[in-house]
Amino acid sequence: MPALASTPRMVGRRAELDTLLAALDDGVAGRPGTVVVRGEAGIGKTRLVQEFLAQATERSGELPVTVAVGQCVDLGPIGAPFGPIRRVLRDLHAAVGTEELRTAAGSVAVIASLAALVPGIAAEHPDSDDPAGEFAEAIEVLLEQLSQERHILVVIEDLQWADASTMALLKTLASTLRGRHLTIVATYRSDDIDRFHPLRPVLAELDRTRSVVRVDVERLSPEEVAEQVAQLAPDLDPRLIEDLAERSGGIPFLVEELVDLGDRGLPDTLRELVLARYARLGDAAQQTVRTMAAGGMHVDHEVLAAVSPLDDRALDQAVREAIDARVILADGAGYSFRHALTREAVENDMLPSERVRTHRRYAEFLRDRHTDSPDEASAIAEHWLAARDLPAAFDATVAALQQSRARYSPATSVKLAERLTELWDQVPDAATRAGTTLPELHLGAAEGWHDLGDAERALRSANEGLAVCPDDAFTRAALLRLRFVEVFNFEHRNQTEDLHAAIELLDGLDDERALALLSRVYTNLAIGDHGASAQQNAQRAIALAEQAGDDAALGVALTVESWRISDDETDEPRALAPVQRAAALPLDPALRSYAGTALIDLLVQLGRFDEAAIVGEQRYADAVRAGIERGSGASVAYSLARALFSMGRADDALRYARRARRLTSPTGRGSVVRLIASHLSWDDQPAARDELLTADAAMIDESLRTHPKKRSSWMTERAEACASIRGVTPAPVAEREAALAGALDVVAGDAPPALRRHAAVAAAMLLALSNPGDGRAKQLKAVVDAWPDRGVAPVMAGLVHALLGDADPDALADRIERWRGVVAQLEEGTTLVWHRHVARCRLAAALLEHGDRDEAAALLARVEAEAPGHGVARVGRWATELAAHAGLGPDAEMPGGSDLAATLTPRERQVLELIAEGLTNPQIGRRLFISPKTASVHVSAILAKIGASNRAEAAALYTAALAP
Repeated sequence: MPALASTPRMVGRRAELDTLLAALDDGVAGRPGTVVVRGEAGIGKTRLVQEFLAQATERSGELPVTVAVGQCVDLGPIGAPFGPIRRVLRDLHAAVGTEELRTAAGSVAVIASLAALVPGIAAEHPDSDDPAGEFAEAIEVLLEQLSQERHILVVIEDLQWADASTMALLKTLASTLRGRHLTIVATYRSDDIDRFHPLRPVLAELDRTRSVVRVDVERLSPEEVAEQVAQLAPDLDPRLIEDLAERSGGIPFLVEELVDLGDRGLPDTLRELVLARYARLGDAAQQTVRTMAAGGMHVDHEVLAAVSPLDDRALDQAVREAIDARVILADGAGYSFRHALTREAVENDMLPSERVRTHRRYAEFLRDRHTDSPDEASAIAEHWLAARDLPAAFDATVAALQQSRARYSPATSVKLAERLTELWDQVPDAATRAGTTLPELHLGAAEGWHDLGDAERALRSANEGLAVCPDDAFTRAALLRLRFVEVFNFEHRNQTEDLHAAIELLDGLDDERALALLSRVYTNLAIGDHGASAQQNAQRAIALAEQAGDDAALGVALTVESWRISDDETDEPRALAPVQRAAALPLDPALRSYAGTALIDLLVQLGRFDEAAIVGEQRYADAVRAGIERGSGASVAYSLARALFSMGRADDALRYARRARRLTSPTGRGSVVRLIASHLSWDDQPAARDELLTADAAMIDESLRTHPKKRSSWMTERAEACASIRGVTPAPVAEREAALAGALDVVAGDAPPALRRHAAVAAAMLLALSNPGDGRAKQLKAVVDAWPDRGVAPVMAGLVHALLGDADPDALADRIERWRGVVAQLEEGTTLVWHRHVARCRLAAALLEHGDRDEAAALLARVEAEAPGHGVARVGRWATELAAHAGLGPDAEMPGGSDLAATLTPRERQVLELIAEGLTNPQIGRRLFISPKTASVHVSAILAKIGASNRAEAAALYTAALAP
């Protein structure tokens, strides 16, 4: 048999390595990304990643590269929450030290979250009693902050074994995390992922994320197999290489095993080939390897020594023999299998009785060791299951569920809860063992799936709970309410009979839990109702929450009552009192952000932008401090950005809006994208707007498909963009007409009052550019006249009337006075900042038409100076163009020495210039902000003054006057 050499150089994989290195370069340049490496077992994924890490370290340059590697462990279908992430954290801790890790964590809540998995990071005597935040959020915060000054390279191997919490976190990291210098590499075995594997939907979602790149590791070609063999066994007869390539199928691991066989006979099956090294071991070594296989890919020496039947000396000899045969290798404080295929084949080689005995020894040792490791809690449950001791497995799963909930790992918790429901009927005294009932377990699972945003699974769990809950009134009512919520979320329909059934169950129960739940039920009814019924349900929800003394239920009920009132545009200011009360309650951080967001939005709706900004900045800081920035804090950031854009603090607004876009999941990102797109339109950045919408087109389409009511907001944004995008030169007629039709549909529809008002302004701007005699302007006026005479509604009504009045050529004096009144009202700052600048431009245009050039020039100069800083550069450009066309600039007039210059007024000289350009009267009117009729009057006067018989002759005279 030829001597087996080490493999110093990777064979092939040049294109795959280049893809990884390109992702590394992107990360160094501040463009974070994720690379998913997939391939069948034995194909060389780990070898590729090792080569990549070696080169990454060598290419570090000025920016230090910090590598953190997490290995997923096969602990059964559930696994321990965040198993590989704990290893990543420990690598980061070792690399940067405790102080830098604390600094990156930032808040006390984030440090407290990380402390359970990073020993030593928490202060011995914390200065705050703030509770720990969500662990997933803590990881994101840490990675984002650490990646500001160093390049963080995270590797997670063997995703096919990842626990549910790790898979959920990976989805979030890949889609929302935007650290400056971050690269994530994840590997998985593609042949393990069938249609039912829990990783499959995660991979599908990752494939839809633009920042995720997939690398497929394929089998080696015959030439590459020959290269690998030449490294492994330089003296091997070349005539055997072709046979090796065929037998191995180009899988590097099998090539190595075949070379190792040498002159021995070829095994009959692939399993025998994988076990060939193991089969050559002595009995004690084989037994030790089998014992290891029951423990997983890696087993600590302490654990192996405790469960092995061998004494210390015999165990050492057996381990040494297995290492020398390259079946296992020394790995830290224990031993690992050289390849997962070997472990799986050895485990399958165990006799049933041996498997039961070995798993029992593992379970007993880990149980008696009494560690607080979530890894061991899950492992104990899996070992008892494999040992066929269902009561012990049930008890261990209960313990694992308690640990998972304590560490806020909802993705793992729901899996553990479902495991208990599966074992329930097979275990005596299950309720006593679990400390709960079967319906309550289903309810907990349903609530967990709801928190994870999986309405379909939440609905399934609620239905399963209802099927086994005939006589527990409270739990059944809670399940019915949750089913109503998930039917609405998943099927988009109101199944209110579930709420009424819940009310029947809860009526008569006067304990605090029942009263609080009943309050939540009435709150759900109030959200879906209108008019007197909605008012009665909301008031009932508030009264029940007060009776129960439940601040959480009261906060939600008050917030819903505020929404209900604000949707009734007859008295919007009255909506402020309930939400202010909700925001002042002692709520948990998530509900505090919930109420705070509602308060910010209402203040924006009422035009109280300064107050909204103050509340928003406070609540956003609270969310960051509580460690929930990426959850509730993202909604606060979005609402705060709306307030800041509205008042003209564009730079601050854009910072918060971009933050919200980074932190919000793709399913909820549409509103943030729309807000940024609207800003880009008004800030004279149409190319950037188009790029943004193109990048998120798929997400926007999916959002509109699942939430059709959002179309009203998008139609309003489109109308504003169409009205603002072209300035003096309007958008094409077809585009303008489509946008106008959409805006008018919003005005006449059932959208919230504030959105209908904004759509009316956009529609009025578009109607001013089209034919006002088609009846639509009159219809819009009729709608606006019905608006209430309080709050911001009359101010915006005046703006709409003024815009529509611009089309009337016979009422110039009235138009000027109307615009003076509108500008005076808008100066109070209760409507969007671009309304104010547009109104100033419109007033200036009317003044120019009237001949009041000095006042118009002052207005336009003010818009030119202020609008760009307010994020309304488009209107600033309009002001510049209008001033130039009005002859207010030094280059606007015809040379003063010409006879025509002495004959015509400045306005007539402008009109003559446009006649020479070939413009029609309506086009001249749009360019000079005058009506077509006024333009026609100017044209007739010009022809008479210069003695031209037609427009062509006038143009010729103008050209001759300019000639040198």
